[in-house]
Amino acid sequence: MSNKFHRLFTLTAVSIIGAVTFATQVPRALGADTNALPTAIAANDPNIRYIGRFDQRAQTGPRCQWPASTVALKFRGTDLNVRLNEQGHDRWQVEVDGQPTTVLEPQEGQPTYAVATGLPAGEHTARLVKCTESFVGTTQILGFQLNQGGQLLPQQAPQRRLEIIGDSISCGYGNEAPNQQEHFSLKTENAYYTYGAIAARALGADYTCIAWSGKKMWPDNTMPELYGRALPLDPGSKWDFTQWTPDVVLINLATNDFGKENPDEAGWTGAYKGFIGRLRQLYPKAEIYCAIGTMMGDWGPNKPLTTVRDYLGKVVADSKAAGDTKVHLIDFGTQDLKNGIGADWHPSRKTHEIMAQQLVKTLQEDLAWR
Repeated sequence: MSNKFHRLFTLTAVSIIGAVTFATQVPRALGADTNALPTAIAANDPNIRYIGRFDQRAQTGPRCQWPASTVALKFRGTDLNVRLNEQGHDRWQVEVDGQPTTVLEPQEGQPTYAVATGLPAGEHTARLVKCTESFVGTTQILGFQLNQGGQLLPQQAPQRRLEIIGDSISCGYGNEAPNQQEHFSLKTENAYYTYGAIAARALGADYTCIAWSGKKMWPDNTMPELYGRALPLDPGSKWDFTQWTPDVVLINLATNDFGKENPDEAGWTGAYKGFIGRLRQLYPKAEIYCAIGTMMGDWGPNKPLTTVRDYLGKVVADSKAAGDTKVHLIDFGTQDLKNGIGADWHPSRKTHEIMAQQLVKTLQEDLAWR
């Protein structure tokens, strides 16, 4: 089993994309063709909170690609619709009054979808969270609709901010699949149920996820190449880092780097420290966590888990020795089969919950985030 695990966790984004047949895997959207509601809310209404990287260049509404991109609203009313322009096959988790309800699967050319219907009169909250990762598609928010007399209300943004930079684990690849025999499917990837999103909800933090399946730290197919983009598929979409400054940044990049053979130590650790330096310039006060796990183990003679622990231990030690005491190591270990396995040996929802518990405990102890 361990050799099979080793082979499967090295899937790259290229092989993932090639395995997907979108036309057969995307059912008709829930809530599609919904009747219009009379109170129109523009996409640029200041009471709408866009959490994550949204490209604001289009006058018709902001666009997003990164997983876990979130739109949050507070409103007074009984019914709420969202209007979307979908270019691809994204899925969106709906949360109403703090509880997940349904998943929207918007279709191109069908703009209006029910978010909530028949709620008790009064104040409510709603959140839309992009389940799927960047290569799946681009969603543009065109606006919202409320029932007659409905009203959008101001919101208080939380003070805490968490950003996770990663690969398929952080995306939620296969976390809703029944077992490891399943392969990538749009229906079993849900960023709402990833360790980062779960931890952020538990800690009352806003959350941004900058992740893409198959990405590495170094030397090729790297996440640092995409990190400066609002839309990762658009090289011209430069992200304005003054828009959002995280308190905590967690880097979970290593699984693909060590998938086939261990990378050169000097090259890999140098690139990692260089990326930490880049983050430190952008976020001078942020706590930066370098993560290990949970798809790695000492499979084969290269012992990738032992090696990455050694490499990252040196990265953190060198950073502290250079005067950056806000760089830390967090080791999620290797996933336990008893907690279930997701598609292609990726973490299950249960494993993501366990990872989230560890992250919450770490931040509570280190930063007094109670």
